[in-house]
Amino acid sequence: MAYRTHRPESLRALVQDMVVKAGWTLEEAVETAQHLVLANLSGHDSHGVGMLPLYFQSLQDGNLSPQSRPQTRLDAAPFLIVDAGVSLGQPAARNAVEQAARMAKTGGVAILNLLDAHHIGRIGHYAEAAAVHGLISLFWVNVAGRPPIVAPFAAKEARFGTNPHAIGIPLPGGDPIILDFATSRMAHGKARVALNKGEPVPPGYIIDGEGRPTTEPRHVFQHGLAGDEALGALLPFGDHKGAGLSLIAELLSAGLMGAARIDQKPAKSWIINSLFGVLIDPARLEPDAGLRRSRIESYLAFVRAARPQDEANPVLTPGEKERAVRIERGESGIPLDDETWSQIRAAAAAHGIDAESY
Repeated sequence: MAYRTHRPESLRALVQDMVVKAGWTLEEAVETAQHLVLANLSGHDSHGVGMLPLYFQSLQDGNLSPQSRPQTRLDAAPFLIVDAGVSLGQPAARNAVEQAARMAKTGGVAILNLLDAHHIGRIGHYAEAAAVHGLISLFWVNVAGRPPIVAPFAAKEARFGTNPHAIGIPLPGGDPIILDFATSRMAHGKARVALNKGEPVPPGYIIDGEGRPTTEPRHVFQHGLAGDEALGALLPFGDHKGAGLSLIAELLSAGLMGAARIDQKPAKSWIINSLFGVLIDPARLEPDAGLRRSRIESYLAFVRAARPQDEANPVLTPGEKERAVRIERGESGIPLDDETWSQIRAAAAAHGIDAESY
């Protein structure tokens, strides 16, 4: 599979222009472009600009509208509930997190429930946004609007979405700890990247429609199946542990408030996310920022000092790998496989934009 590298600033300009041309505001376009390109810069191509064709397919099919706007359902500290109304996910989620951050800075804590947004992207992005405000954050997210794609532990068929979980802990004067993962063994978007590249996924990540282990990513994409083959499933990470977290994410983010659950909405060309978050001001726990920093740094140093199994791969703490990849790709460019770039070009062309000119 051939690749091309793209300058981050060129991709940001392309995404921004595509989103504006499709009918969203410049502010919404800037947030979406920054989010998607930062995902690529961080090495998470599954949540980067390769998502654009899906967004534009949702727009074409009438499942996503630039006229949709989030509405605040409850603003009574420490509780904030926002109904996104299937609006563009990145701006809706970022604005809700920023509103919750202001609440947490004032009262010490905020409990956020964002309901029914279109795909909100990389969840670690919002933990990073909270950390900029000096806040601890915990997020759980569900995935609805499409068929289940992750099998419960011991099951042959899917019942969950990839239902990610993220935690951020700020380090005063330093880089935050950002833990961000899907509750499946791999994100569905990473399987999409493998499919576009024509590559297998590692053993133990996927089962086919009959529940048999496979390394072919096509089994978790309806358009990749042949004849009457049934859709397969991703497997949960950590067996019953990941499956349990996935179930909890579904109930916390969507189930309690009656937002779209994965078993309730018809399969369409969209991804609907609801997010449940808790933001905490650590200064209420330990007012001395210097002490907070020294306590965190001393433990991180202890962890990093563990002897590595491979000297070429030192022990890292959550968020370090992404920051290193950002530096590398910021200098060398963002690689996109030909299939992903072809899909982006087609989506851009449908709105009169020549992606090759960026």
